[in-house]
Amino acid sequence: MSAPDDVPAPRVVLHDPEDELAVVLRTAQQLLLRYPAAAQALFRAFAAEGRAFAQTPEGQRWREELSGSELIRRGRVVWEVGTLNLLEEDADTMLPSKLLDAIVHTAGVDALEPLLSRLFESAWERDDAR
Repeated sequence: MSAPDDVPAPRVVLHDPEDELAVVLRTAQQLLLRYPAAAQALFRAFAAEGRAFAQTPEGQRWREELSGSELIRRGRVVWEVGTLNLLEEDADTMLPSKLLDAIVHTAGVDALEPLLSRLFESAWERDDAR
């Protein structure tokens, strides 16, 4: 008995662990762009908590221990890329001004339609994969 023509054959897809990390980062980026006010508020709360912790003896000890750490340097790169470097600490900022800067810059791109098509296609592919 054969499968109907309109039913695709099952296939096995193997993923690297890096693929899973990329999905997490892309999801974080999507959430940041969908809910910028919430992302700003969360970022400000984390920054305030971190500053308060840094004032404690334990926080000062951690700061000294991690000063110059390669892991912290790499973590900062991941943070900046993962958040598209859009978050700001200014309490008056509701929508990240860097996001608006990116929109204005993108609007000036000569090949705007192909760029946006690629962005939308990849977003739809991620949504379909869920």
